[in-house]
Amino acid sequence: MKLIIKETEKQMSEYAMYVLLGAMMQDKRVNISLTSGRSPKMLYEMMAPIVRDQEEFKDVQYYLFDEAPYIGQDKPGPNWTEMQELFFKDAHIPDERIHVTTMENWMTYDKEISEAGGIDVMVIGLGFDGHFCSNCPRCTPMDSYTYIMDRKTKNAVNPGYPEKPDLPYSITMGPKSLMKVKHLVMIVNGKHKAEILKQVLDSPITDELPATVLKLHPNVTVICDKEAASLLDPKDYERL
Repeated sequence: MKLIIKETEKQMSEYAMYVLLGAMMQDKRVNISLTSGRSPKMLYEMMAPIVRDQEEFKDVQYYLFDEAPYIGQDKPGPNWTEMQELFFKDAHIPDERIHVTTMENWMTYDKEISEAGGIDVMVIGLGFDGHFCSNCPRCTPMDSYTYIMDRKTKNAVNPGYPEKPDLPYSITMGPKSLMKVKHLVMIVNGKHKAEILKQVLDSPITDELPATVLKLHPNVTVICDKEAASLLDPKDYERL
C-alpha cells in the first residue's frame, strides 16, 4: 500500500487528478471507474475542463461500480445522476462511454469489464463506517464479484441507514471485482474521516469494516489530506 498525505484537500485532489490523467493518456482504450460523493468534488472540478472535448481522451470508457436502480420507473439511478452532475456533464462525456450495473447485466458485468481489458484505475472513497462502493458492514460477501443486495437486508444490520422504498436493491462490484483493478486509488479527506481511516488501516480484515479487505490489493494508493491523516504516523504503514 502506498500512503500519500497532502497538506490540503486541493493538493490531495491535484495528486489524484495526475494519477487519473496519467492512466487516461495511454495510447489505447482506457477503462476507469470513478466514485460519487463529496470527497472527489474538487478533483472533478479540476479535471473536467482538462478532458473536455480533447481528442487524446476519446478512447476513455467510464464504469460505475455501483447503482441502486429504480424498479418500475424509466429513469436513471441516483449514482448515474450524481455522476452526471459531478463530472460527466461538465466534462462532455457521452452516455455511450458510460457503463453502469443494472438489474439485467449485473451477473455479467465483471466478464464484460474483463473482455474490455479490465479497469486501469478506479477511484473510491471511504465511507463513514468503513464501507466502500456499496459494500457495507456486516452484509458484504467478502469473496464476491458484482452482486445484488436487498436494501431490507442491508438496513437490518445497519439500522442507521436511511429507508429508501423506491430503491429496494443495491448492485455493487464486490471485493473480488476490485482486486482485479490494475490501480486502486482511495481518496479520504476531512477531520471527520480521521478515525475511520485509522481503524481501517489498523484493523485485521473483517466484514465489520469492509474496506479493510482492500489492503490485500497488490497496487493500492491511499491519498488523503492532513486532516484525514491527523491520527496516523506514516511510518506505521510503510509495511502495508
